[in-house]
Amino acid sequence: MAQAGEPGRAAPEAPGAGEAREARAASEAREALAFGATVQAWRQQAGLSLNQLARRAGIDPAYVHRIESRALERPPLPRRAVVLNIAAALGLDGRRTDELLTQAGYAPHAVLELGGWDEALATVADLLADPALSGPAKAEFREVLRILARRWGHALRSADGGDASHR
Repeated sequence: MAQAGEPGRAAPEAPGAGEAREARAASEAREALAFGATVQAWRQQAGLSLNQLARRAGIDPAYVHRIESRALERPPLPRRAVVLNIAAALGLDGRRTDELLTQAGYAPHAVLELGGWDEALATVADLLADPALSGPAKAEFREVLRILARRWGHALRSADGGDASHR
């Protein structure tokens, strides 16, 4: 009788592994839907057809259609270079490009410029993700961050998605 770990036989799955895999797949599907909806909204806002966006981004129009599709059978999220090409084709500024990168599961440019994740970013993210913190408290914290950023010469984008400005 073949034992786990022998050639041709898979090791038994750990308890809960199937559920974890299903949860990951569901999360990836939600991210893909959000990414696709954002691409579609910004494409329409830019007044571009699907074919125009594809041509400008250097990708197949059918791929853009699959990205924007609300169908259950979605392509995987695109590679970082494709996301950057889409952002450039849409004429997005740095902040919106970072937003699109984040929706596709990539670190924004600003985080990469820092050399990656650090303790300060983790603290801010943990605080803003804390379900015990109320919406108004989170809004107040974001405003404090804007004030601090202005103190050192940078304005964070406003809630309406405006550009960063330098003094």
